[in-house]
Amino acid sequence: MSTYLRLLRYLRPYLGRLSVALACRAVFAATNFVSLGMISPLMSVLFRSPGDAPAVTAAAPLAAAGGLQLPALVSELGERWIVRAQPLVALERICVILLVIFLLKNLADYLQAFLMVSIEQGVIRDLRAALYAHLQELSLSFFHGRRSGMLVSRVTNDMEYLRAALASSISNLVKHGLTLLGALVWVFVTSWQLALLSLLVVPPLGLTLAGVGRKMRKRSGRAQERMADMTAILQESIAGVRVVKAFGMEGFERGRFDRANQGFYAAFVHLRRVSAAAQPLTEMAIVVVAVAMLWVGGRQIFAHQGLAPQSFMLFVGALLTMLSPIKSLAEVNANIQQGVAAAQRVFGMLDTAPAIRDRTGAVALPALADRIRYERVSFAYQPGRTVLEEVSFELRRGEVVALVGSSGAGKSTVMDLLARFYEPTAGRITLDGVDLAAATTASLRAQLGIVTQETILFHDTVRANIAYGLADAPEGAVRAAAAAAHADEFIERMPQGYDTVIGERGLKLSGGERQRLAIARALLKNPPILLLDEATSSLDTESERLVQDALERLMHDRTVLVIAHRLSTVQHADRILVLEHGRVVESGTHGQLMERDGVYRRLYDLQFAG
Repeated sequence: MSTYLRLLRYLRPYLGRLSVALACRAVFAATNFVSLGMISPLMSVLFRSPGDAPAVTAAAPLAAAGGLQLPALVSELGERWIVRAQPLVALERICVILLVIFLLKNLADYLQAFLMVSIEQGVIRDLRAALYAHLQELSLSFFHGRRSGMLVSRVTNDMEYLRAALASSISNLVKHGLTLLGALVWVFVTSWQLALLSLLVVPPLGLTLAGVGRKMRKRSGRAQERMADMTAILQESIAGVRVVKAFGMEGFERGRFDRANQGFYAAFVHLRRVSAAAQPLTEMAIVVVAVAMLWVGGRQIFAHQGLAPQSFMLFVGALLTMLSPIKSLAEVNANIQQGVAAAQRVFGMLDTAPAIRDRTGAVALPALADRIRYERVSFAYQPGRTVLEEVSFELRRGEVVALVGSSGAGKSTVMDLLARFYEPTAGRITLDGVDLAAATTASLRAQLGIVTQETILFHDTVRANIAYGLADAPEGAVRAAAAAAHADEFIERMPQGYDTVIGERGLKLSGGERQRLAIARALLKNPPILLLDEATSSLDTESERLVQDALERLMHDRTVLVIAHRLSTVQHADRILVLEHGRVVESGTHGQLMERDGVYRRLYDLQFAG
């Protein structure tokens, strides 16, 4: 219940429209109530002979029914317009009244339907935006532990279940609830004895629906999990299509998807098997009561003359009218249960706190003036599995420091900690003496330009990818950055030049071209600190020479932390730090490290052997 109440809070911005829609639902129920009440006078008029005198007795259906008096205004109008009128005149007036009633009913139904669509879509838009914004705030550790397809499923598939549980469910609850109430009123007005007898079905029916609802929520959660699995496999196989085809694994991927698809099928069928039982059970219970009432009411008419035939017809009509709203209310319950299951998953993600967040009173970092210091920094992705252990070094302004070492030595982690993608588990990193943990993340990353080992480009134009994060960058600056990264030559050869759309993840480009665009993007930002993680790893020898030359010119008066497995790219660094098993084991220039005949010399000899 608390989950659903939390979900309903998202309706607050739309309370005005919701109120109008609910008012339309009330009009719908009222007109339905009046049209149902016209059964008795219509029967009375149809079965009155034209020569008969108009009935002006208390038994007249609009004057009184079953001994319970209706409001004086309704009674007086009924007497004047229908009861005292000649049969043909009364029939004409009843037809006019029915036309007006159904016109109002359908106008109200259309207006509320239009309003409800705008409300529920508005709420889903707001909730989806809030979820996506929260995802952008979460730390890298959150994404590393989850499949991207599962996250996509939260933002897409789960939202559809939420939509069904929101405004339309509330609207239908009001519509069918008031319709049911109106039918009950006519049932009680006509024969309160029969009405009380019919209510015997309500307690067991309510208990049955509650049990069905609990099962539906549980099985709906399973179905949504299976959908997330299927979405994750689909996303992974499309993103890795090159590898799938290279290894001839199309059949394996089909099998993997088929198993996930079958899992969703089974979970969804189990869900529907439970939800499908709600309406038949409800309808059968009401039909049993209706048949019983038909038998008891018939005995009152034929044996005891205690109920007028036209009143009995009204009673039966009202009782049968209760079928549709009760069935619809069972469906509303099913939608709400599925929506609650989806909401629990969505709110679980919204309630996930970012591992990296600004502290209260965090300060904005000024531009780097002196140095960056790592002070006895340790880090572990998981408890007991240390990646860095008491790493200490400093990076002076304008200095180029290279990190080298075997795979898994912790080089990328050192860089990720500076960008504050993760927090150190021990020690600290300072910028001009200010602990990064006490500074705002935005002011830190505004000073960083990052080129990662994995080149990330977007399905957009070349210009938009270079100017990512700088939408107002001048055309000349974009072209200058491309030229500095030696990317302008291949860009000009593309069909639309800088306006060419490069495809998802830049798949229309070669590896070297993608890397040069990423370097151009970092250069355009013109940051005081550059983080280069294998920035030249995807370039051929000629491209590497050109980009390395551009980087060396642009590194002037800029602080650079660079990672490279290809030691030829870092020989001219001011200082080289050698990492081994999460520790800094050597430090110095290329010449100094070669003379020591240590780890660096061993790595160099292995790479350039022969």
